[in-house]
Amino acid sequence: MKNWKSAALVMAALAGSVFAADNVGRNVIAESNHRAMEALEADPTLTFDPGSLLVKFRTTRAAGESAADIAALVGGEVVQQYDIVPGLVHMTLTAMSVEDAIALLQTLPEVEYAEPDYFVHHMGIPNDPSFGQLWGMNNSNNFDIDAPQGWDIFTGDANFRVAVIDTGVQYTHPDLSANIWVNPGEIAGNSIDDDGNGYVDDVRGWDFANNDNNPMDDNGHGTHCAGTVAAVGNNGVGVAGVAWRAKVVPLKFLTASGSGSISAALSCLQYCTRTGVKVSNNSWGGGGFSSSFQTALTQAAAIGHVFVAAAGNNGRNNDSSPSYPASYSNDNVIAVASITSSGARSSFSNYGVMSVDVGAPGSNIYSTYPTNSYASLSGTSMASPHAAGVVTMIYAQNPNWTYQQVRQRLFSTVRPISSMNGIVATGGIVNLANALVNNNSNPVVTITAPGNNSAFLGGTSVTFTGTSTDTQDGNLSSGITWTSSLQGAIGSGASFSNATLMVGTHTITARSNDTQGGVGQATISITINPNGLPPIAPSNVRTYRSGAGVNVTWLDRSANEFGFQVVREQRVNGVFTNTTVVGTVGPNATSFFNQPPATGQTWRYAVRSFGAGGSSVLSAWATFSN
Repeated sequence: MKNWKSAALVMAALAGSVFAADNVGRNVIAESNHRAMEALEADPTLTFDPGSLLVKFRTTRAAGESAADIAALVGGEVVQQYDIVPGLVHMTLTAMSVEDAIALLQTLPEVEYAEPDYFVHHMGIPNDPSFGQLWGMNNSNNFDIDAPQGWDIFTGDANFRVAVIDTGVQYTHPDLSANIWVNPGEIAGNSIDDDGNGYVDDVRGWDFANNDNNPMDDNGHGTHCAGTVAAVGNNGVGVAGVAWRAKVVPLKFLTASGSGSISAALSCLQYCTRTGVKVSNNSWGGGGFSSSFQTALTQAAAIGHVFVAAAGNNGRNNDSSPSYPASYSNDNVIAVASITSSGARSSFSNYGVMSVDVGAPGSNIYSTYPTNSYASLSGTSMASPHAAGVVTMIYAQNPNWTYQQVRQRLFSTVRPISSMNGIVATGGIVNLANALVNNNSNPVVTITAPGNNSAFLGGTSVTFTGTSTDTQDGNLSSGITWTSSLQGAIGSGASFSNATLMVGTHTITARSNDTQGGVGQATISITINPNGLPPIAPSNVRTYRSGAGVNVTWLDRSANEFGFQVVREQRVNGVFTNTTVVGTVGPNATSFFNQPPATGQTWRYAVRSFGAGGSSVLSAWATFSN
């Protein structure tokens, strides 16, 4: 085959035109998918597409320069290239069998490997009808995921997205529509790829089976999975998903028959990496090991993507008989077995103490279904969405975590049950309440400058710096708030300067909050010494009713103040008491609004100015009754 390029050109001329980047006259991707599905319908025993291959070139340059010629060598054309696996090309073939094409292509120096485009299917549903409703969320046998107890802690984040990679989703379903992701970067119907992600008008995900922007479910399987993951909760309609505030991204690659190709599944995963979707539910399987898909999973881990997969419905041990995609060894893949409402392993469920991670409810699961209806289905397909929902909730509660931290939280909080002991790696089933228990550590705050007990002359610009670190949230220094015991808020952030501090001894507090409500703080003491004469006190203080409060006004009589402090007292049994500084305003201010804490009382207000030389005496008092 020394002259394979010449042979390729001859074969290309015989086979017809070769795909080029500017070939927009026909939808090559959709045509390839339809041809593959027609082949599968004609022979349901096929394990891979007899008319296409996945070819990995050693370099992206080789893929760009040689792909069309090499496709012509097997009598086909390039369908698409993938950025999730650089150098990977999906190509058709018509001149030879898949086996012969692989044997030929692997002799070429440009090719790293060639492999079949395996057919995969949604996980089959056993023929044992049931009518249980949401026992997987909560049941008296306690073999559920403790969803209500979890929702008492956290109900999710409406901005967090989870992809359902399946037969599509009935995105108009009344129990799903409010939780369907709408792409904010895309303008519907303008036939432009507004957000530049490679998909035109992908307003609510994509249909990779037909290569269009309408991922509507024509099977039912994907809609059922989506309902368990994230049906709208607390809306008085139907059911509630585990993550009942999350946004579902429908990614269809399985056809109405429930089948699809690995090349289309690759496109779904690539969509997740391009758009930053960090969790996907994958209730499908079949075919053999794909180097291309395993590499894509590795690339997805780089954006923190967790790929939750159904273990399979053959009742077999995945340790000895792998079931893909659940059996890929990537640590961002979570494989899920199924249990019944009595806690037993579902008879159909695959297992494997080395290759299946956790169990979840999967028998007789009630969820959303086309059209605007509900149904009970069984399978590891139904178990996987329970786990994907818990993963979604963990990630949403801890948005700065790595996928490894999310995985560890899921595994470390399972509920051990005997049927999973020695059957799955964790020995238990996923538990939402345990996963969301707030064992959050507080931020650690350090004030690095100025030093404790430092002293400065009034009017000196004092620089404050500090750090805040948190186990879950990382560096929070930019969110530090700084307060003074004499003046209240004086600045924010990791570093700032203030030249308008009052004369006196300040207790300075640096405070930091994390995303889970944890609080950390540090304090120091500094003294500001007088530098010159204090400003003149304001005069003509007046109070006026303003809505539910009082507006205090005054006449500014000084030219060298840093600001003004407003002081309030309350009359109790005929005596004014409870002296309180209610606010500080900047220089040249002449008014301040305050709302006293109680009505039907009498209050009085006074104002002092302050500057480098200290504070003035208080002005005369002005009373106010509310």
